[in-house]
Amino acid sequence: MKILIVVFIFSSGMVFGQDLPTLVPADPFDPNGDAARLFDAIDGWGTDEDKIVSVLCYRVASQRDAITTAYNSQHGSLVNDLESDLNGSFQTLAVMLTHGMAKFLSIELHETMSRSGTDETSLTEIVMSRSNAELAEVRNFFLDYYGHTLLSEIESDTCCAYQKLIMQMAEGSRDESNLENEALVQEDVKALYEGGPAIEGTDENLYVDVFSLRSFVHLNEVAILYEATYGTSLTSVVTIEFEGKEMGNALVSILQYSRDKARYFSARFHVSVAGAGTADRDLMRLTVSRCETDLENIKSAYQTVYGESLRSVVSSDTSGSYQSALLALIG
Repeated sequence: MKILIVVFIFSSGMVFGQDLPTLVPADPFDPNGDAARLFDAIDGWGTDEDKIVSVLCYRVASQRDAITTAYNSQHGSLVNDLESDLNGSFQTLAVMLTHGMAKFLSIELHETMSRSGTDETSLTEIVMSRSNAELAEVRNFFLDYYGHTLLSEIESDTCCAYQKLIMQMAEGSRDESNLENEALVQEDVKALYEGGPAIEGTDENLYVDVFSLRSFVHLNEVAILYEATYGTSLTSVVTIEFEGKEMGNALVSILQYSRDKARYFSARFHVSVAGAGTADRDLMRLTVSRCETDLENIKSAYQTVYGESLRSVVSSDTSGSYQSALLALIG
């Protein structure tokens, strides 16, 4: 058995340990001073939206959470005041920015399932892209906030193989090591073939386990070896095996993410701004959720893939304080 420690994977374009954020913690940081600045922006006649942007869009989530706590203890409810003084997409984004990350992700997960029909693509995106530790925090917060578990809500809003996949991912049991076990890669390649194209029907539980429990490094190596061995891409296989089913779309997303997460997210951003209208909720979630992690990488990928900057397309699709807030977070 050969085990390698994988630090860089140039063949796939995915680089681990090199995430570049666009938003970093403010230093020095004074939550009481920031709370007072927000109160000054909101209190009295008119609202100074630029001042709101200057605070909420230049502090990371943990700092914004501390500011919200300070504001609530001194001036009432920051969320209520923002909802009273603002409107439209800027109001929605400003309220998002009062939440700590666990609360923000919990609300976004609930949003994907509480709409008419479930937004499986966004549900997959959120759950797939969070670490086991982050998912544990979200599950704990979700239960306290909504009075029922995240898993129970997923169970009631999804079905079939996709339900098993998303629930198992949400349980946070994925291997997070950057180790490549060649023997296990070969074993999974063979199993996926024998549990898919080689038989009538599909061994759905096998696909659920491999795609929800294996590390992203491992999955990318499986995809490379599968195509080299059988002459067809694993993406094509899962699309055919789960044709017309959300399970297939989710597995494709996982493969895209494991190959190059910056390109995966650049595509998600592109969908949110392409065509007529803007998918504002998706655009906000993507920006807020990635700005502290790897939005600089995503911007570079967007420029490479689409030939224009993410800033320019967001600027073209938005306006006013909403635009200013997003561009501040995008950097």
